[in-house]
Amino acid sequence: MNRTDLRLVQYSVTRKVKSKKSKKSTSKKVKSIGYFHIWGTNADKKGNEKFYALIEDANTGTLVEVAHKDVRFLTEDEIEMLYNQAEETLLAEEEAVVEGPAEEPTAE
Repeated sequence: MNRTDLRLVQYSVTRKVKSKKSKKSTSKKVKSIGYFHIWGTNADKKGNEKFYALIEDANTGTLVEVAHKDVRFLTEDEIEMLYNQAEETLLAEEEAVVEGPAEEPTAE
């Protein structure tokens, strides 16, 4: 399936983050953008079914199992806003490359 066929979603996962000042790690909920693939179910230790979504991260391409409550499908307006932001970022990067580093004037 092509990425163009998949729906964009915002999802959140809990990751362990180490502090730069200390060696302690804390859990932090991180939001990301990805592509929804499929719903699935797993049974927990008690035999209860837990629904999850299989999401492909938009930046890394890795597949992540996310709890159904941590997935939000984006609206058309939100998707358009994301594409506009990405386009503006690419244009700014291209302008920086074309202009190159600023030269300092030499005293003559």
